Amino acid sequence: MTMTMQTPTMSPAFAGARKLSRFAAVLFTIAFLVMLFVVMTVPAIVIFPTTPSGVELGVGLGNGVNVGFVSLTRSQAIGAMIAVELFYLPSVLMLYHTFKLFFCFAKGEVFAAKPISHMRAAGWWLITSFFASIAAMYLLDLCDRKAFYAFNGHTLHFPGALPGLSLWYIGALLTGIATTIAAHVMEEARAIAADNAEIV
Repeated sequence: MTMTMQTPTMSPAFAGARKLSRFAAVLFTIAFLVMLFVVMTVPAIVIFPTTPSGVELGVGLGNGVNVGFVSLTRSQAIGAMIAVELFYLPSVLMLYHTFKLFFCFAKGEVFAAKPISHMRAAGWWLITSFFASIAAMYLLDLCDRKAFYAFNGHTLHFPGALPGLSLWYIGALLTGIATTIAAHVMEEARAIAADNAEIV
């Protein structure tokens, strides 16, 4: 006979945490929608790299990196577009699982399969974003170094730039590892609680 693990009844003090979770869920949902909008508009910027008045459009990647497409050839522009998408997509997917996670918390689901799954996925995409960001910078460097300003105005030169890039993005890697471990611990706690419930 298979038993389904139920989320335990929370104390009244948990009501405050649920309100904060709702607030966090809304914030992460907004961040997700903004990032998703950027990802969806990048191909349009490649096709129309300037405004009707001639102002050049571009995409900012943070850390002083601003990608423009006007001076690029077609193949370089496609490569730069792929690099930008590679940079943003892991973050979009991480934000998706994060707002789903907080909505679970807001509904009182804590030690349940769904929030643990979202937490594990968010951690995995954070880890992925570390490697994807470095790959994106490398691809931009291959496309055209004159097309963007990188890291406080200094152009990238691989493989020498790898240590510096790793330091810039290591926060995502460490946070992703910690989140993945926390999800594993929660899964183990859930399994132990389920075993104890079967014994009782």
